Amino acid sequence: MKKILVAAAIAAAACGCVSVNQNDGGNACRRPCIAKDIVHEKFTVADKPVTAQDNINCLFGFICWGSSATHTADAVCGQNPLIPSALDKAKNGAYANACDAAKCDQIVGAKYKVTTKDYFVFKQFKAEISGYPATLSGVELIENKTPCCVK
Repeated sequence: MKKILVAAAIAAAACGCVSVNQNDGGNACRRPCIAKDIVHEKFTVADKPVTAQDNINCLFGFICWGSSATHTADAVCGQNPLIPSALDKAKNGAYANACDAAKCDQIVGAKYKVTTKDYFVFKQFKAEISGYPATLSGVELIENKTPCCVK
């Protein structure tokens, strides 16, 4: 009986779960309300989409490594921007890699495909992004300074 339990424990530890989530970025590009009321940014959007990816390995939920991004992108943040999760770091790395590949300032219409491999104490996150590269071409001052109600 003890051998069967040991064999079952080893089999359970060796097997992992894989889940794939896909979304459109949602509120990934929220801007502060005050900046929206004062300045309107003008972007030039390219016709050809760009794709990029990033991978993060995470042990015990807080020891993370493996990102190929050389910097972070400000436009991507998750539930808690002060303490980003490994998934947020993978999405942020994919966004930064896409901006570097397209030599642009922002990705418009960003869609993420996130694959998670869960081995209980060890997780692997792979984030793939696709969207259209946009370059900031100028800003315009807005005269109407009414309070912003939408956040």
